[in-house]
Amino acid sequence: MESFEKNDIYGLVLAGGRSARMGKDKALLHYGGKSQLKNVLDLANRVCSNVFLSLRCGQTAPVEAEIPEFNTSILRDRLENIGPLGGIITALEKHPGHPWLVLAVDLPFLDIETLKHLVKNRDSERPFTVYRSNFDGLPEPLCAIYEPTALPILLDFFNRKQMPCPRKIMMQTNPRLLQLPHVRALDNINTPDDYREALQILKISRKS
Repeated sequence: MESFEKNDIYGLVLAGGRSARMGKDKALLHYGGKSQLKNVLDLANRVCSNVFLSLRCGQTAPVEAEIPEFNTSILRDRLENIGPLGGIITALEKHPGHPWLVLAVDLPFLDIETLKHLVKNRDSERPFTVYRSNFDGLPEPLCAIYEPTALPILLDFFNRKQMPCPRKIMMQTNPRLLQLPHVRALDNINTPDDYREALQILKISRKS
């Protein structure tokens, strides 16, 4: 098996969403016997030297009750009501000397090969290393590496009152774009129907 060494990359698991369409916290949905939060924290810890959990201000357990075994610290958004951008900016400001692997918590098909491929093909000379979407070819910002040089770019958009999603920022900043090694790896879930479909797909894939 090919060896893999952790480096200076920090991991940020974004779990501060309100999961309104799902009707329950997506981080605590179970796949294969454990919560999705634990799945993503486990994956992040396998490629990152330090992992943090991003939560919105005022967010409480049960999310926090899931993390002790991972020795994971919590980062609460300094900037509120701007979606995942708030958590990403907070992380880059808290530890400005480190690149960050940013991961959404609602990626049930994410696998270790996809993360290792991303890290190994990182371009530290560009602010972002990111996968192309399997659906439209655009950057997938919630499984991506953000270099320290990304912080002034994100803050510039924020300070100019231009707060598009991270994907739109990446589209204007020449990221390192990679092809997904597994086409479904970054499919996310938002509704109970999505969850049921994901469970069925994962059940079939484990049997095959």
